[in-house]
Amino acid sequence: LIRLTVRDKRILETIHAYDGLLSLRQIDRLFFTGKGRSQPRARMRLLYDNAYVNMPDPITIHQVPISETIYWLDQKGAAIVAGLRGQPATRLKWRKQPRFSLIEHDLKVNDFRIAVRGGCQQRNDVKLRTWIPEGTFASQPDRVRFDTSSGKTATRAVRPDGYFLIDFKTRRDRVQPFSFLLEVYMSTEDNPRFARENIRPGVAYLKSRQYAERFAQPHGRYLVVTTGRHRLLNMKAQAERHGGRNLFYFSTFDDLRAGTVLTEPVWMLAGHQESRSIIPS
Repeated sequence: LIRLTVRDKRILETIHAYDGLLSLRQIDRLFFTGKGRSQPRARMRLLYDNAYVNMPDPITIHQVPISETIYWLDQKGAAIVAGLRGQPATRLKWRKQPRFSLIEHDLKVNDFRIAVRGGCQQRNDVKLRTWIPEGTFASQPDRVRFDTSSGKTATRAVRPDGYFLIDFKTRRDRVQPFSFLLEVYMSTEDNPRFARENIRPGVAYLKSRQYAERFAQPHGRYLVVTTGRHRLLNMKAQAERHGGRNLFYFSTFDDLRAGTVLTEPVWMLAGHQESRSIIPS
């Protein structure tokens, strides 16, 4: 048997908060040394052996990226999270298993979220106030009307990969909020549907009553992270042609590193040529 520690319970809570999935590498970075030592693996093995977390079976293991070990909540782990929230286990909505076809994508979203968290922890003038994961939007999407490139009106459900709100303290000790929606694109091929499926609905959403009411913020920006420079420039050009100027930032996985996501010039803003940061540095 295992006696759960405070850290064990925090790990279970965090798996749930990160849309039900974390890798061993991410758990090590969040709760241990981040240096790939044996302690995180041994502790997670105990949690697995005692049915607090689950792992892939011999069939689904082949859908996990090489070198990654992933965990999601098991029944007992979900019960612990529910108890920590002061609610019955039957009322907790939790992911029973990961989306195996999207494991790599979902781990990239987690990596970005961890990088945002790390960037905030490194500065006294920046605070992560809110993060809403993709699962919340999937179950409770907003729908927006927008004009297509052919002049027709269409309706689309908006389901970003995440939303987060950063509080930035200015030199005059005023708090300035920065509100972002996140989209992570794993494809290495150009997608001519990007404008139709993302830019035009995204612009309409940022300017909509639904956005302002849901997040209690009058303004926001989209952050788009993709696989390479060529694809970034193609998506940026589409954004500029379809109304996304000054609303869509683009970067690549290679350009983003922990601690630099927020304040280093690793983003390209639609309508501009120079790289910039997404909050003041």
